[in-house]
Amino acid sequence: MRNILLFAALLSSQFSPAQERFVSNEAEGFYDWFHQRSQVAQLYQDQTTLYTFTENTKVYTGPCQQSATVATLPLAHPVTNIAYQDDYYLPESEINGYGDLWYHVKGQTPEGQPFTGYVFGTHIAKGWRQADLNGDRQAEFLMMGVSPEPRQNLRDIKAELRIVDKGRLTAQKVIPGLCLFEDCASSPLLRTNTTAQGFTIIEASTMTVGCWAGIERAFYYYDGEELSRVYHAEYTTSTEYADEAFVVASGTSAQICEYSHQGENYLPVWSCQTIDTDNGRAAVALQERQSAQAK
Repeated sequence: MRNILLFAALLSSQFSPAQERFVSNEAEGFYDWFHQRSQVAQLYQDQTTLYTFTENTKVYTGPCQQSATVATLPLAHPVTNIAYQDDYYLPESEINGYGDLWYHVKGQTPEGQPFTGYVFGTHIAKGWRQADLNGDRQAEFLMMGVSPEPRQNLRDIKAELRIVDKGRLTAQKVIPGLCLFEDCASSPLLRTNTTAQGFTIIEASTMTVGCWAGIERAFYYYDGEELSRVYHAEYTTSTEYADEAFVVASGTSAQICEYSHQGENYLPVWSCQTIDTDNGRAAVALQERQSAQAK
């Protein structure tokens, strides 16, 4: 129910006096910018395409794990959302410590068998994009969702970033602290941005609207094999969780880059220094930079 009410606010381009109380003057511009790019609407609208976030995703006859299984789906498999018509009936459960909705969906198995049933929300991607991340002129499937690891305590909150290539999981990274499940009442944002220096940064972020507006943004660099968290902060409280230098290699040269500041259109600006990569100098320089920052 919380996210349905939030969703109604997201679709409105005008703020009522009540809504203005919940968004500070500093956050209003970002609020608009964020929700023009977020896929939160697709998570609730009827007939939108959603994607499974886990291997062997089970589709049940009813909104509970005790129901019969009607289908088992692979990672990144498309399903069609069947939106709930009655906002007062939103089936929820808590599984592995995460409270989320049951999505009513329909679709076909990889073998072509039709199904209609329910998938628990943590098994549905909260954001997805297609982008050429390694320069091979073929788009990979980028997804973020709730970590499959069970929560150990209230503060144990994890999201996960995944890259799927031709149906195969090729890279994954836990995003510590990023709250994507329904109980968070937050809006997710997954997007890619090509920087002025020519490399691509992946953003996995949330915005929460309530008595306080929460803006949490995590940025990742993908080198074709590994995902690296290079900057992560909660912007409304100016709290940094990660700030790491990283190497962007290209041919016989490379750049050592790090977060500089937030620039125009709320996009991150990166400070980069070009170096020669002969004899592994890029790796040595990065280690020296990180050691210096740690002192």
